[in-house]
Amino acid sequence: MLKLRRKNYYTQSPLYPTFRKRISDRIDGIIQHQVTPWAFLRTDQGVHVRHFDQREISIRGVEFEGSPSIVFWSGYIEPFLEELCCSELGAAVEMSRARGLDLRIVLRDLKGLLSGGFSRVYERMALIDQRLRGKGFPNRVTRRRVDSNVWKMDHFLEEFIVAELAMFKPKSRIELWYERNQFWISLFGIFRHAV
Repeated sequence: MLKLRRKNYYTQSPLYPTFRKRISDRIDGIIQHQVTPWAFLRTDQGVHVRHFDQREISIRGVEFEGSPSIVFWSGYIEPFLEELCCSELGAAVEMSRARGLDLRIVLRDLKGLLSGGFSRVYERMALIDQRLRGKGFPNRVTRRRVDSNVWKMDHFLEEFIVAELAMFKPKSRIELWYERNQFWISLFGIFRHAV
């Protein structure tokens, strides 16, 4: 008896591995350069980072409660994540168009990768926040919930995805055929003029 395999309705785009690597590297960089330095707030070294607009943030010798906590949680990391969204979205549209891929599938993959990256960044921030508020004893305080932070970034990304899909005009079959057969068309033109 012949068994029918269930059709898999979710397929990844051929660009998935490319964007998985690109986004993972960028998220690692944001965590390393913008989030992890905050773990040193209570040391002699303190925190030395740059805000997205290149203003320097330098804090040392103070407790995390108050101004440092407000700076950390009030719009500090979002510009970095927003720029990541916009740059990767632009790259996805450009690569999809150049390769004749279905943009909806590429952007669905991109959305999942970026959302996972947002979660990684905010979970790392929550861990550092817990350690700093616990003054070296993180189990003394509850970890901050970051669901709303991730949701806001997901919503930001979703708005841009919807806009890109509304503006995207895939190439017609004739344009795709012409691009794929330019060599033969040129060869035919040369041959025709030679005769």
